[in-house]
Amino acid sequence: MGYRLRTFIIVSISMGIGVLFSNIISVNSDIPLLLVAFSLFIIATISSIVFANFSYKSISNLEALAAKIADGSAKKRYIKALKEDSGEFGDVALSISKISENLKDNINLIAKQRDQFGSVLDDLGEGIVVTDNKGNITFENDQFKQILNLKNVSGKNIKDLDIKQLGYLFRRSKKRKNADIEFEIELSDKSNKWVLATINQSKTTKEYIVVVHDITQLRSLDSMRRDFISNLSHELRTPVSVIRANSETLIDSALDDKEQAKIFANAILHNAERLTDMVSSLLDLSRIEYGELKLNFEELDLDTFFKTYVQSLQTLSKKKNIDIIYKANHKGKILADSQAFERIMNNLVDNAIKYSENNSKIIIATSNEVDEYIKVIVEDNGSGISPEDKDHIFSRFFRTASARATDNQGSGLGLAIVKHLVNSLNGEVGVQNSESKGSIFWFTVPLA
Repeated sequence: MGYRLRTFIIVSISMGIGVLFSNIISVNSDIPLLLVAFSLFIIATISSIVFANFSYKSISNLEALAAKIADGSAKKRYIKALKEDSGEFGDVALSISKISENLKDNINLIAKQRDQFGSVLDDLGEGIVVTDNKGNITFENDQFKQILNLKNVSGKNIKDLDIKQLGYLFRRSKKRKNADIEFEIELSDKSNKWVLATINQSKTTKEYIVVVHDITQLRSLDSMRRDFISNLSHELRTPVSVIRANSETLIDSALDDKEQAKIFANAILHNAERLTDMVSSLLDLSRIEYGELKLNFEELDLDTFFKTYVQSLQTLSKKKNIDIIYKANHKGKILADSQAFERIMNNLVDNAIKYSENNSKIIIATSNEVDEYIKVIVEDNGSGISPEDKDHIFSRFFRTASARATDNQGSGLGLAIVKHLVNSLNGEVGVQNSESKGSIFWFTVPLA
């Protein structure tokens, strides 16, 4: 029954009773007027109570609906039944229903956006953590925990984490609003990591946002740059000093002595060639690293290549009476740049001849040990490579202790060029000591 209909019935009944009492009074004048008035009051009170009961029930139902919406338990069928049962207040129930649906949609949208935002933050390379004004952590992404090697972060205070530098950074931000700090942490595997942390305060929420960056690689590159400059200066200083000393000797006294002059002139020529080779190797290495070396990939038959290549080494190997042996144990052709491949072999074989003993042998062998690749090895019988040197053997300007002890005047760039050329050919390179004596340098090249 609708609200208006209920009101109409109650008012009609009240008016009917009033009319009835008026007729009774007109017929029987002996009824006291006070009794009539009291009776009408009772009727009006009862009508009001009935009316209020109907209204209270509807309002109570609306109140219950609002409570269900608040705790998220409101059902569509409940809202529909309430609308049908609440009369005039059914429109109010419907409005509340619409508000509920809109609120639910907005909550779902916010949750979706929050999840998307969290996913974006997790995909970033930087670690992010948000704290309130007291330092209590309200949000953190996975990268933050990964970079700092932390497990439990949520619900903690940034000052209570195992990273003391973050607490110091937070205290600094109280005065400066934004600050940064670089620090080193030790990981579970005992290795070290360098981290750059910055903190800023939000202008709107007044929360503090901490961003951490893993700068280990950048510091490593910076260290490599400094080492490169230092090594380059050292490598250039020696031949330049020799050239200068011999030139001064020639100018001062040796020009009149043809035999002595020839000795000093040869020394100047040798060191000038060394400088030329070093500069040329540096330029080549730079071109390879920055992808400026244009490679022409084509099918290359290794048997055909090595048949000619080994013959070309006879003159060089005869100086130390070294036999160069080629052992083919592969199938298929490789896909490579022939000039780059030959340069790789030249650098590896040149090193092998330098460090091999007289009257020894060098073995060049091929195999299909690696899927979709052919493996090439160059084995010598030199002194081998120490475990400490293996990690640095392909670095620029690096020379082993034995090379320095024998005063071998290589540039220290040959193996660095080998590494980058092999990478350019989409292969890998490495070194190991042979079971008997010497070293085995190996690299892989893709099959055609």
